[in-house]
Amino acid sequence: MEFIGRLHPLLVHLPIGILLLVVLFEWLPFRKPYKSLRRSIRIILWLGFFAALSSVVSGLLLKENGDYEWQSVKQHQFAGIALTLITGVYAWARGQKQFKRIYKFLSVLMLALIIVTGHLGGTLTHGEGFLFEAKSNNADLAQVNLQQAHFYNDLVQPILDSKCYACHGSGKQKGKLRLDAPEHILKGGKGGVVLVAGKTDESEMINRTLLPLDDDDHMPPKEKAQLTPTEIEILKLWISSGADFNKSVIESNQLTALQKIISTKATSMAEVPEGNTDAADQKIIQSLSRLGAVVLPVADGSNYISVNLVNVTAIDSSFDLLVKLKQQLVWLKAGDLPVADSHLDQLSQLTQLSKLSLERTAITDSGLTQLNTLTNLQYLNLNQTKITTTGIKSLEGLKNLQSLYIYGTGAKATELAALQQAFPNTKIEFGNYIVPTLETDTTILK
Repeated sequence: MEFIGRLHPLLVHLPIGILLLVVLFEWLPFRKPYKSLRRSIRIILWLGFFAALSSVVSGLLLKENGDYEWQSVKQHQFAGIALTLITGVYAWARGQKQFKRIYKFLSVLMLALIIVTGHLGGTLTHGEGFLFEAKSNNADLAQVNLQQAHFYNDLVQPILDSKCYACHGSGKQKGKLRLDAPEHILKGGKGGVVLVAGKTDESEMINRTLLPLDDDDHMPPKEKAQLTPTEIEILKLWISSGADFNKSVIESNQLTALQKIISTKATSMAEVPEGNTDAADQKIIQSLSRLGAVVLPVADGSNYISVNLVNVTAIDSSFDLLVKLKQQLVWLKAGDLPVADSHLDQLSQLTQLSKLSLERTAITDSGLTQLNTLTNLQYLNLNQTKITTTGIKSLEGLKNLQSLYIYGTGAKATELAALQQAFPNTKIEFGNYIVPTLETDTTILK
């Protein structure tokens, strides 16, 4: 039953498309080219009715898993049931000629219920005001006056609001976990407590954010907006200082530490170079696309581009083309591909790169040294490669490197201090966090 409930997000879109088609056919001017469409309305309505019924049933089952508050879900539930009933009545009336005069009225009523039900469902998924409020994915921490700020209300709560409330707020509580009020945070969820005051390494709300993005236990889910390194550091500092919900920054004795964290964010390089550059040769972009690469501008109106080689098989040809885009290419994803040391000579020519992903490739220490030319690099993912601490240290010249991921490499946790000394301004992630399996991580099919 629980499995059927989890199909609700998939099933719910089917009746919407079917019933909108009914409305279209009902209101089309029925001249000769369109008259034959009228005959199909009733059968489409019955298809829409059964699709809506399946959505209602799956929605009721989904509600039973406890991830939603009744007060939040009841309006969506009642609107969905009303839509299903009206669709059934409309389908029946469509076979009774004496009700011909109310066909259009029923179609308008059905359309209104589609809109209302859909909006209420969107509110459950994305939060209140999702349609009209331009909500930033990042808390605006640079504007906070730290001298007068309340640690939780002004720094921690905005981070949780922007990154966690959609799934762990008043309307929706995955794993029965709410993070929108102190009493809920302290209570935890199905799997137990998520916050251990004074101990960041035992606090699940930190550990799960530090797992590799492709780990099933990583939070937020990879398709959601991720916490920035600055936001993670603020949460860690709050927890390590006692996770007090009432103290100000001054009372917590963390003013200097917070100033350092936030000022580092404010002075860090932009991930996209200032200004603009010449447009890339479209023939080269088309050639890359034909090889399976995904090429996109990094921002509206920008000639700088990102390239994801996710579907590429002709690696050598792709790297030859990448070199021809070295003025425009700033983000490159080349993980999970047969990239070897022989390709790093070409990579070293892409000097505008600020983000580079090489996880699970065949590169080694001997080739890694060639990346010293990438002085604009801020993000480097080397997870699960054969590189060691020796190879990593060869990149000491990358002074702008802010995030370095070396989970599953030959580098050892005991060497972290030496690496941190070599890269004092870089956040180094080793992974290897032990996260207990929660009850909500497993779905039992009965």
